[in-house]
Amino acid sequence: MNYYAWIIVPLCSSILATSAQTPAPDPGYRQLQEKNIIVNRNFYLFTLLEHLPEVNRLVLKDTSFVRWNNIYRDKLQSAHRPTDIQLDDATIARFNTCFARMLQQHPREMGTLLQHMRRSGFFQLYATAPDSTLLTKSWQDAAHGVNYILNAYTTNKGFRYPKIDSASFYVESPAYKQALTKLMTSVARSTSTNSLFFQSPLAVAVGLLVLNKHDECARYMPLEETNKDAYTKVKKADWNKYAYSALLIPGAGPGDKASISDAGKNRCRIGAEMYHSGKAPFIIVSGGHVHPFGTPYAEAVEMKKYMVSELKVPADAIIVEPHARHTTTNIRNAVRIAWKSGIPLEKRMLCVSDALQLYYVASPVFGKRCEEELNYQPATDMQQADLNFLSFIPDLKSLQANSLDPLDP
Repeated sequence: MNYYAWIIVPLCSSILATSAQTPAPDPGYRQLQEKNIIVNRNFYLFTLLEHLPEVNRLVLKDTSFVRWNNIYRDKLQSAHRPTDIQLDDATIARFNTCFARMLQQHPREMGTLLQHMRRSGFFQLYATAPDSTLLTKSWQDAAHGVNYILNAYTTNKGFRYPKIDSASFYVESPAYKQALTKLMTSVARSTSTNSLFFQSPLAVAVGLLVLNKHDECARYMPLEETNKDAYTKVKKADWNKYAYSALLIPGAGPGDKASISDAGKNRCRIGAEMYHSGKAPFIIVSGGHVHPFGTPYAEAVEMKKYMVSELKVPADAIIVEPHARHTTTNIRNAVRIAWKSGIPLEKRMLCVSDALQLYYVASPVFGKRCEEELNYQPATDMQQADLNFLSFIPDLKSLQANSLDPLDP
């Protein structure tokens, strides 16, 4: 049974070091439980632990897992608020040790897990690290991501960007507290003796996102379908004819209830002019449901409509990236699209925008923000040749999932 269906339709020491045949991230990789989008995009390690048969059998009988499964089942029964079932520091430390031990004791089963992790791209920041580092860092990221959601959407505190990410309701209201109680009760009823300790905190975390109408990361997925015509065209492109692989146009959310802002239209006009002059075969419009809070409009979707209807850009030349909520993730997500669609990563991409935004992107402040929020730079060798144009080389570290930004991980 799909555990989340109620929420959304000195032995083999070499195993501790990265193998010489470490698999590269695979654009054709098929995710397990691919319809479970919110969990997969934020917490794919948990999907693998649950749904890789040989790995799941292993963890169900592991003594540390068995003990913690019982501890968290009891925690859930006595919990009053979602924050009561956070994955505490002792749990995180315990499973750092546990996963390292399992790598030594069960190299075949854990090797299967590591293969999936590296091929998926979700753990790209650690892909070349020793196996033990890849696994423990990924576990820590997942645990901290669950805790972030449990705390933020229970207390409405701790958000990086409260103006656009916060709870959709007054969290101290009796109605909201009652909704949390119902959520906790529902998860408790779905928890069995075979449930893994992280499943109940994870289920509550996903439930909190859905309760607050923050399913943004699942909208428009899979992007292969949303951008089907453009992705088909990518396969036929003669890249040698163009100076750039694609033109990236970041969105600019309106401050009112309009579907597209004047700033967004201006960026589209600049990009359309570059496209019609033959600088690149594709345009990536980037921006999600961001401004104002709760907007029904995704910046990228509205930009594409405008460019097709008003600027006469062919629809199959425009790729929609409808999730980015910040300039950092405009670039990061464009790199992901290039990788997945087959756009060559060795070819420069051109970011097209207004002078103020590109001045920011070219500044040390932007690089610092990338390090603080992403822990890496999503692009290298940035070059600004004009006020409205900045080119860069995509960096595959951009595939790394970020569970501390659950609306666009």
